[in-house]
Amino acid sequence: MKTPYMIDRERTLSKLIKTKKRALEKAPAGFLIIRGIRGKTRYYKYDTDGCSGGTYLDNAHLDIAKALAQKSYDKKVLHAAELELQAWKLLASHFPNTTVEEVYETLSPARQKLVTPVIPTDDQYRKQWEEVTYEPGWFKADAAVYITDRGERVRSKSEQLIANLLYRLHIPYRYEYPIEVVVNGHKKTWRPDFTILDVRNRRELYLEHFGKLDDQEEDGNYARNAFEKMKIYEENGMYDGGCMIYSFETNKAPLDIKYVERKVRRALGI
Repeated sequence: MKTPYMIDRERTLSKLIKTKKRALEKAPAGFLIIRGIRGKTRYYKYDTDGCSGGTYLDNAHLDIAKALAQKSYDKKVLHAAELELQAWKLLASHFPNTTVEEVYETLSPARQKLVTPVIPTDDQYRKQWEEVTYEPGWFKADAAVYITDRGERVRSKSEQLIANLLYRLHIPYRYEYPIEVVVNGHKKTWRPDFTILDVRNRRELYLEHFGKLDDQEEDGNYARNAFEKMKIYEENGMYDGGCMIYSFETNKAPLDIKYVERKVRRALGI
């Protein structure tokens, strides 16, 4: 039995082999020899064994040197790809029909209840994550009330839209779940707007929404504080495009929830 990774890898290698074969058909004849002479690199084109009859390639003929170097590289890549593809096919012929992770799925529901799988299934992993409890964030007495489709309170209409999006897509999330970050050498507790579970890759992502970037706060500029926050996240190894997802809005440019959905889907690969 072939796993999804094996199928994808074989497909990638087969495509690469076809590409390199086509490239080699169009490559120039001969091969390249590179020599160091008096501290300078010199390129020579040879049509035979490289012992004699080489043609020196000056800067005006550097494109020929590049083409011959690429040809040599493509030959090695083609050889490696063909060997790897052969190895994957051989492995597939001996690969068991059921992997270690899949043994649990072959059991009856009644038997599944009696055993502990070596690796939790996606459903078990998600359930364990969703069962974690935590103290919610504090709201001012006069703060506006926004309730999500899941029945929780959030701080803004935009956060309500984001929460409802995650809920609609069946993406596990926690609102303002406390995490620990280091700020100026000191550990601090922060609450990203949303902590999202990437079930397939068994990791957590964070979504921070920065609203009204053109507003002013009592202690300074909202935009400046937002970018300072992003900088601290990066100092803690949390990068946009990695485990961080950012969304923004201004008074003139409200939240584009479709844009947020595209970013979330891209981050989760869904």
